[in-house]
Amino acid sequence: MKKVTNKIIQQLVKNYSKGLGTDIIARKFSLGKTTVRKYLLCTGVKFRPAPKDIISTSLHTEFIKLYKQGLSIRQIAIKYNSTYATVQRHLHKASIKLKLRGNPKKISKLASKLTLEKAYILGVIGPGDGFIEIPKNYPKKGTMRICLESVDKDFINYFAYCLEKVYELKPTIKLLKWRKGDSQLHYKVILCSKAACNDILSYGVSFKEKDWKIPIIIKNAPNEIKAKYLQGFADSQGCVSLDRAILLASKNREGIKEIKQLFDDLKIKTWNWNAGLGITNRIFLNAFNQKIGFIINRKQERLKNILSSYKIRLFK
Repeated sequence: MKKVTNKIIQQLVKNYSKGLGTDIIARKFSLGKTTVRKYLLCTGVKFRPAPKDIISTSLHTEFIKLYKQGLSIRQIAIKYNSTYATVQRHLHKASIKLKLRGNPKKISKLASKLTLEKAYILGVIGPGDGFIEIPKNYPKKGTMRICLESVDKDFINYFAYCLEKVYELKPTIKLLKWRKGDSQLHYKVILCSKAACNDILSYGVSFKEKDWKIPIIIKNAPNEIKAKYLQGFADSQGCVSLDRAILLASKNREGIKEIKQLFDDLKIKTWNWNAGLGITNRIFLNAFNQKIGFIINRKQERLKNILSSYKIRLFK
């Protein structure tokens, strides 16, 4: 896959502002049309209105008839050499209730099993940056979703991997539109699955930022499971400071007490600070590195650099 640099993104914007369409730009830069649109959106480009396909009344009626007979929007579009968006627009126009795309999403029968990947998911959702998104009109409209937003692509990819490993459903990864105040690109993992969300909620604790709790099953689990849970929390809420410390932040004081207990179980000493927990001392930083570590590469590299900065004393 071709790497899209900031210089190329600037060229994409420049070409579009000159009046070139996304098809032509995609061919010019050997990129996919979707990729071009994605990066243009992220830079805040306002797209020119696309010319709507004009179709006859009889074809409009034919779209509706075939859709009611069971053909998919894509099949109808191919049959009449049209586009997916055109067929979809005309079905909407006729107030046709569209079927959900794809097959009903059934999660793995083994999804309830507490694996390392499941522990990581639980550490990211609630205490971490992950969350369960519930539409305003649910359950009448929409479905619950497991989500995570981050600037770290390695974090995003690993969380998506864990979701797929546990639930056997492939999440979507989106590049979010550039927002005011952003200094980096933001990504979002989305798994639309009522069953997966209900599985998370079945652990009987709050997963809300203000009052999350650690599930009892994690508290009673082997140390490697506890370590994986803490890794999810640390990837979300942890930072490695230049003064040789790992800082783990959360406003939920009761939740932080439970996190502290997990570290105690792993023989890693922590200290309280006004925004959470801290880990210092080469012994405990090294223990964190060996037993837990970070999935996010930039944090892990900084931790390794700090550990290598300690002077090794040789005793005769």
